[in-house]
Amino acid sequence: MSIFFIGLYILFFATAIYYLIFFAFIYYWHTKTETYVIVPLIYTFWFFAVGFLLVCITSLSFEYAPEFINLIIK
Repeated sequence: MSIFFIGLYILFFATAIYYLIFFAFIYYWHTKTETYVIVPLIYTFWFFAVGFLLVCITSLSFEYAPEFINLIIK
């Protein structure tokens, strides 16, 4: 299994935890106005997008680090 898929599984797990907390707050906020629900929903998208970007950058750096080190050493 590659580092990318391990990071992706971790990201999915973190997103699931985020959604559990988010839906718990939605239940708590069900007596409030709608803006309290819409704003965290936008942040949910950004959480996943930034997490996916970090997983991609990390996996690429681990995948190609030996080649960059060999280029620097030569």
